[in-house]
Order: sequence, then structure tokens, then C-alpha cells
Amino acid sequence: MELTIGPHIWRVVSDPEFDVTMAASGHLGETVPDQLVIRVRSDLPKTVWQETLLHEVLHAAWSLTSLPETLGDREEEVVRALSPLLAQTVRVNG
Repeated sequence: MELTIGPHIWRVVSDPEFDVTMAASGHLGETVPDQLVIRVRSDLPKTVWQETLLHEVLHAAWSLTSLPETLGDREEEVVRALSPLLAQTVRVNG
């Protein structure tokens, strides 16, 4: 799957090898900005997968802004606050 985020096309990957590695570390997904890759565990329930994808999209978007310079290490705090609200908004409104 591919997503356009800002001016770039990002590849979204889910695979069983990643699932094992990420489950061991307690993570559901990851964003790799310098490779334009988002990974989301494939073994998640549908709604958790969707919210995790949105969470990682927010990390990708963050990497394309000046927010790292202005908000510094608050990235995870901001993304965690926004992702469930946006996921629910998309889910309800299509």
C-alpha cells in the first residue's frame, strides 16, 4: 500500500517478521522518514491497525514540518493525543 503524505509517496508495510520484532519491543508500528516507510503490525485487530496507521501517518507528517524544531521531544505526546481522535472522526464520518 502507498500513501501520499505531503509531497512524498510513503510505502506502508505489514509483514509477519516485523510483527515478531515489534511485539517483542511493545510497539505497534514505526515510521522511517529517511526511507519513506511506515510499518504497522499485521496481527492487530482492524480498528487498532487503522488507528496505528493514522498514528504513524502523523509521525510522517511531523517529520515534514518545522514542529521538531519548535516542539522538540513532544512528538509522541502530540501524536498520541491526536491519533485516537482523528481515527474516530474518520471511522464515524467515512
